[in-house]
Amino acid sequence: MKFVSFLYQSEIKIGAVIEDEVVDFSSSKLPKNMIDFIKLGESGLDQASSIIKKTKRRISLNDVKLIAPVPKPNKILAVGLNYKAHKKEVEAQDRDKFGKLQDDYPIIFNKQNTSVTGPYDNIHRPKASHYLDYEGELGFIIGKKCRHVPYDYASNVIYGYTIVNDVSIRDWQMRGPPITMTLGKSWDTHCPYGPYIVTSDEVGNPHALRLETHVNGDLKQSTSTSDLIFNCFSLVEYLSTVFTLEPGDLISTGTPAGVAMTTKDWLQPGDEVRVSIEKLGNINNIVIDEPDDTIAY
Repeated sequence: MKFVSFLYQSEIKIGAVIEDEVVDFSSSKLPKNMIDFIKLGESGLDQASSIIKKTKRRISLNDVKLIAPVPKPNKILAVGLNYKAHKKEVEAQDRDKFGKLQDDYPIIFNKQNTSVTGPYDNIHRPKASHYLDYEGELGFIIGKKCRHVPYDYASNVIYGYTIVNDVSIRDWQMRGPPITMTLGKSWDTHCPYGPYIVTSDEVGNPHALRLETHVNGDLKQSTSTSDLIFNCFSLVEYLSTVFTLEPGDLISTGTPAGVAMTTKDWLQPGDEVRVSIEKLGNINNIVIDEPDDTIAY
């Protein structure tokens, strides 16, 4: 199933997408927000399936605004240099800065949850920097409160998969020493994701999906998730060793080769970034200059 959060008639709702329509769950006994719905686990899936079968009145996708599936995850965790080809291109670009990167453990950082925006919303080029980069990524949503999850069980705590653009401000990311990944990754509007949470049963093997990123129609990134160094299940095992993972947490698995950091072809206002992943759909975001109304104090 494909679950969504959406705005309809000035109200945020949750539901499921069936072809080009949305089944609205708001008139049912299901929770009104995605995190509480995810917490229901199999019971929620069964109820949703029943509602989908019984509901004849559906809303056209053209009449709703899809927002981020979990509008404010408790945690957004991300992984750096997690595709073999991307790791090689970064090492080759600046050996003095990066040298030979370690291979033993994933590079983990967090994005602040205020960076979340919708799958079709604008991305801001901030006033403070123009080193704006795209990073198309496979993301997944945690479905159960869990800790110390072994690799072989990890698929059971993943609720579903989604598409993430880990938008980055490269000069702030590289400030240091040490390099401060979180500051380069957490600007407002710099975590567009969605458009759906596609449940694990519908995705099948998450490590054999085609991922592509286009900027203004030009192909910039193209790979299979089979090129991941640390796959989704390894990441669950590693992260849950340290802290509790909770329903609705978003984990973004890293970006493949082809980012603007290697070409210095930074995103400009008016650019359109499209990230698509097999079975998960696509997200599209237009770059605009950061509006003056973001100033608040």
